[in-house]
Amino acid sequence: MSEMEYSALQDALASASMEGYPVTKQTELDCVRLLNGSTSVAALVQEIIARG
Repeated sequence: MSEMEYSALQDALASASMEGYPVTKQTELDCVRLLNGSTSVAALVQEIIARG
């Protein structure tokens, strides 16, 4: 992930946080994995559901 992409991700996570959504380190890691293509949306959804 480039520095520009990471900066855009940080901006998006900050916006989500300001809207009242919980943004954790795990949220950031999940987003990075998704954007890097190391996981799919479907697989990530299943992981999040399994975490409870």
